Amino acid sequence: MPLNILVVDDNRVFRDSFCELLNACYERLQIIPAGDGSAALSLTRQISFDLIILDYELTTFSGGDIVRRLRARGLPLPPIILMSAHPDLPVIARLHLVSGYLQKPVDASTLREVLDPFIKQPATRSAGPSLWRIQTTKG
Repeated sequence: MPLNILVVDDNRVFRDSFCELLNACYERLQIIPAGDGSAALSLTRQISFDLIILDYELTTFSGGDIVRRLRARGLPLPPIILMSAHPDLPVIARLHLVSGYLQKPVDASTLREVLDPFIKQPATRSAGPSLWRIQTTKG
C-alpha cells in the first residue's frame, strides 16, 4: 500500500522537481502536491497523510501557521518536515516541534537521511509533538 505524502511549496518549479526527487528515491509513494497553505489545509481534511513536507516560507500562510492550524484541530497528525533555505531552519523546526527539516536545496542523500525513518518505517500518528525529532543535515 502506498504512503500518502503531502508536499507543500508555492514555487511550482521547486515543488515539481522535489516530487520527482521523492519518486526517484522511494517506491510506493502517493505524492499529493499543494501550492499554498489553503490547499494544504483543505487536502488534510480530505486525505489521511502518512507524512507532510511543508515549505516554511509560503506566501499566504507560513509553514508555522499551517502547523499551528493543524494542531488546533486536535486530531492525530503525521510526522511533519519543514523545508526552507532560511539559515535558521534548525531553530525554526525546533520552535514548531516538527519531526525534522530539510535545508534547501535538497539532494538525494540528505533527503534519504531525513525521510528514511518516516518512509521505511512509518510512525504511528500522534496528536501532539511527541514525534518531535530534529534530523540534522550534513553541512
